[in-house]
Order: sequence, then C-alpha cells, then structure tokens
Amino acid sequence: MTADASRRSARVTGIGDLAPRAEGVRIRPPLALAVRTIWLLVTALIVATFVAQLVRNASGVSTLVNLFDSDQKLNFPSAAKILLLVMSTTLFAVVGAIVHDRWHRLRWFGMSVVFAVLTLDEMTYMHQHISDAMHDAFGTSGPIRFAWILVYLPFVVALAVIYWPFWRTLSNPLRTQLLVAAIAFGGGSGGIEVVKSELFDEHHWKLAFGLVAAISDSLELIGLALLTTALVATLRRVTVSVTIDLD
Repeated sequence: MTADASRRSARVTGIGDLAPRAEGVRIRPPLALAVRTIWLLVTALIVATFVAQLVRNASGVSTLVNLFDSDQKLNFPSAAKILLLVMSTTLFAVVGAIVHDRWHRLRWFGMSVVFAVLTLDEMTYMHQHISDAMHDAFGTSGPIRFAWILVYLPFVVALAVIYWPFWRTLSNPLRTQLLVAAIAFGGGSGGIEVVKSELFDEHHWKLAFGLVAAISDSLELIGLALLTTALVATLRRVTVSVTIDLD
C-alpha cells in the first residue's frame, strides 16, 4: 500500500491524520502545579475584588471595575467560581468511581450531583432570579431582601443530616478539610447574605455593601479552592491513575 493510500485509509476510520484505535493515551496532569495555580489565582482575584470596590467608591467608574467586582456576573471572579465548581463536580465523581463500597460510592456521586446543580445555579443566576421573584411577590426587604436563602436553607439542612454519618466515617485530614471548606463556602454564600440584604439599596451603591459583597464572594472562592485541593490530595493518596475506557 502506498503512503497516499495509507493516509486515505486512516482518514476513513480515524480523524484526519490521527490513526484509528490507539491502544491508550496516558495523561499525567501536573497536580502540584495545578494546586499552586488555584491558590495564586484565588488570592489575586480576592485582592482585585477589594481593590475594585475601593476604585468604584473613589472614582465612580464601573466599566473596567466590573471585570473584577465579584458581586457582578460574567467577569473573572464569577468565571473562577464556575471553573472551581466544575472541577469539584468532576473530582467528586472520579472519587466515587474508584470507591469500592456501594454506600460510600452513592454519597460521593451524590455530592457530584449537588455541585453540578450549584454550577448550573451559578451559570444561570438562578438564586438571584428566585430572590427577585420573591421580592416582587411578597415584598421581601431588609435582612431577607435576598430571599433565596429561605428557599435553599431547608435543602442545606437536609443535605447536612443525610451526609453527617458519611462525613464521620472519613479520616483526617479530608474530614477536617471538607468541614472548613463547607463553612467557608456556606458562610460566604448564605451566611453573609443576610448582611448584604440589610445593606442593599436598589437606588444607590454603597461602599459598605461592596466590601461585604467582596467578603462574601472571597469566602466562596476560598471554600471552593479548599474543596478542590482537598479532593486532588485525596485522589493522589488513594490511586496513581484513573483510566477512562471509551469502549
């Protein structure tokens, strides 16, 4: 067979110049570098979001500031949160796939589903839409202006009750890391929301509100970074490789 004929045959069953049916591809991600990059990125974004609030207060300019204002959407901090949520969703699923005990596997996959929903929520601004709908329907104001916390709180309590026995079976440092990550993320996303609601003014932006919003979103980023790096460390302890079989 000539070289041209071989290339034509490969294009029929492969993809362009890629040969068909490679036996396997081994990818070794630089996990240590990834962890350092995550923390450097999170640190830089936290500093940037506080600077953005101060610049907005001093100059009144918001065009470029919005790129780093974590309380805004479609910018660098929100993109980082979505990226970390996707990574957490994937890592929970991968850990679940390598766990042997069925009860534990269901818990790990369950958390993957929970974080997939949180990712969709962040991408679609679902909790903001719920707050606006409840404000329009019931006139919520003051500490419950952002009333989505009233809707989400029962689910959080139910999740905590369901996962409490599972969490107690985990060994340290993972158990402590997950607890700290949950406190940081939950405190940032829901706990401080009451303070944000009290400071919120639909007509006038205030520096106090901007700084509290920056604290809230910074805690979310820290919680997600803690979670992601804890899951990466767990994978490194329990397995040396993960194989995906496309057959």
